[in-house]
Amino acid sequence: MNTSSSQLIVRRGNPISVPPPHQPEEFKQKGMFFLSNIDHIVRWVRTIYAFRSKDRGHEDAGEVIKNALRQLLVHYYPFAGRLVTVSRGKLAVSGYEEGAVFVEAEADCVLEEIEDVAKVDPTKLREFVYDDGIHGGVKPLEHCPLLIGQVTKLKCGGFVLGLCICHCLADGVTVTELVNSWAELARGMPSISILPCFDKTTVQPRDPPKVDFPHPEFMEIEVKTSISHEQSSRKESMVHKIFPLNNKTIENLKATTMEDVTTCTTFECLTSFVWRARTRALDFAPDQETKLMVAVDVRKKLDPPLPRGYVGNGIGVACVTCTTRKLLSDPFAEVVMLVHDSITMVQNDYVRSAIDYYELHRTSQSLGHTMIATKWSRVSFSATDFGWDDAVLMAPVAIRDEMVIFLPNNGGKEVGDTNSDISVFVGLPESAMKIFDGLIVTLMN
Repeated sequence: MNTSSSQLIVRRGNPISVPPPHQPEEFKQKGMFFLSNIDHIVRWVRTIYAFRSKDRGHEDAGEVIKNALRQLLVHYYPFAGRLVTVSRGKLAVSGYEEGAVFVEAEADCVLEEIEDVAKVDPTKLREFVYDDGIHGGVKPLEHCPLLIGQVTKLKCGGFVLGLCICHCLADGVTVTELVNSWAELARGMPSISILPCFDKTTVQPRDPPKVDFPHPEFMEIEVKTSISHEQSSRKESMVHKIFPLNNKTIENLKATTMEDVTTCTTFECLTSFVWRARTRALDFAPDQETKLMVAVDVRKKLDPPLPRGYVGNGIGVACVTCTTRKLLSDPFAEVVMLVHDSITMVQNDYVRSAIDYYELHRTSQSLGHTMIATKWSRVSFSATDFGWDDAVLMAPVAIRDEMVIFLPNNGGKEVGDTNSDISVFVGLPESAMKIFDGLIVTLMN
């Protein structure tokens, strides 16, 4: 079976609730877990980890991973709860007895058919992740589980662990530490290496709140015209693709850029190129403002820094806007410097200003004519040994339409490391994807 052209058939068993095991009284009496202003990202992230089984087989994979999940929730108890709305629209977590959700399944494919994610339609990989009616608004927010695991046994003896985790509770760093801890428990370790820290003191708003910087990430962008490829293409189906970029291509792009700038990172070059290519593919009007938002890890940038094991989102948002005309016609180096300057600005004072802005206005980030760029540079394949050796594949299986993810292809090295191939995961309307594909081919050549 070729999963790039045929249907992936996954047969699921019945989902079950996995609450923490019986706990001492102090655990039962844990109060409501309040989210910080940075945590209010109400969406679920879906990823898969694939494992090759050489000698052990996969017969006990579901039972081992389910039992380890039960132990994990002793430490990561908010992931067993449900979201509740408190004063002024803020969110918190309670109801830890509800539990996470776990599913066992079987698929009609072998690992080799999905191992090269660049050749597989990412939307088909969604079958490996049970979402319990979350996507599409089938289930009310307060009833949505915050962690769902699905173990899918493959015909070859390998298996896939699919995760659906609420972004309100975890950014990429937290997910990596959670999965690492889960894997340690599955391997029979008596405890976990990194104990979770739930203290939100460092990211509390100031009293009184003080907005010291402009925050265009929250500002609505005026639509200049109703006739554009971006709007007409809304009737088209969205296409998701992963584009692998080899190290030589990346080095050439950065070397050319460095001829005209004093400093920039590989990530800034790639983000600038993709922002430009995506905007061209969507055919925005020349005077249309377009926005780029970049997720920046601020755990060590805050003063004081977030502690090791911090559970939540340690993300600041860099944001830059300009017209389509400027983005597409200015020298590429100038676009790179716009991106560089916006990312450099995301330091302690800027993040605290954003926290206070949300405290005052309670508004969501505006995403019209926007691209959101993020890099999965701290994802470690070695953190996923559940007893079947390290994962041979780790990948997202669904993203927001506005989002672009830069994935390392070499087992979790930092994006931009020497000899680091990178893949770009993007979703676009079908006709726009054809244009974007051509621009990527041009870059590769």
